[in-house]
Amino acid sequence: MTPNGVPFPRDEQPSPGPGTPQPPLLTPASYLTHPAPARRRRGGLLMASIGALVMLLLIGLVAVILGLGKDPGPSAPPTDPITGEPGWDLAAETALATRPMPQLPEEAAKPHALSTRTPLGFITLPPPGGNNGIMPVQFPPTPEGALAQLAALTRVGSQGADPQAYELAYNSIAAPGAPQVDSTGIHRTLADARRAARLPQQGSVNSLSLTFTPLAGLIKGTTDGGRYAVVCVLGQVDANANGVPFSGGGGDCQAMRWNGRTWQIAPGAAAAAGPVAWPGSDEAFDAGYLPLRTP
Repeated sequence: MTPNGVPFPRDEQPSPGPGTPQPPLLTPASYLTHPAPARRRRGGLLMASIGALVMLLLIGLVAVILGLGKDPGPSAPPTDPITGEPGWDLAAETALATRPMPQLPEEAAKPHALSTRTPLGFITLPPPGGNNGIMPVQFPPTPEGALAQLAALTRVGSQGADPQAYELAYNSIAAPGAPQVDSTGIHRTLADARRAARLPQQGSVNSLSLTFTPLAGLIKGTTDGGRYAVVCVLGQVDANANGVPFSGGGGDCQAMRWNGRTWQIAPGAAAAAGPVAWPGSDEAFDAGYLPLRTP
């Protein structure tokens, strides 16, 4: 959905070739070394967009031969050059994933007044059908199902501000050829924060806690008959470092593929950086985020 409230088309048309992904606009977390006033420390945790707090890097550009000048006819559907699987249009996926999204100033992610406007709608997140031992999985093959899987990844992976925990969660649903976890904005933010605070790079730390509560979502668009979706989740980040609490808006954007059973982090291009705002604020609504509901 665009910032003016107009939904994006459900299927993107293929571009002439793969686009160049936008680098994640992620500000390294500095809240551990430069805390805010003692009354309440608040900091905005920027979202990685991939798919992601937003924002992931494309691990490589893939040349796609579209058969220019030839009539494709009724032959076999496009084959993904990364996985070798038929029926995937990498050009259309790349165009959707890398299409720039509106950006907001960092101040928009800090806690402030909620909007007095009525939301244009809501997104109902479906329940999972199972658990892979790390987090909920087996959401239905709908854009809302893809968003629910991303919300589960961000919530579970962010707990404790542990880069290793996020790596385990991410890799448990990453398809072959998906961006490496250490290229994602969330993983880099968590690692940089611990490094700056001279904390262990993995495992729980008594003086550090972090939780992510999904509150809003955005479906950027779909392609490949709905089997590929770019979605963003926005939520409230509550953290405590050395007894100092702080909150901010944060989240993730990811490109997701349906593999016939579950949603996975898609191979190929990472999603362009998504907007980050305090959930429920005017800025969040203007960016196209809708409140989340669960059945």
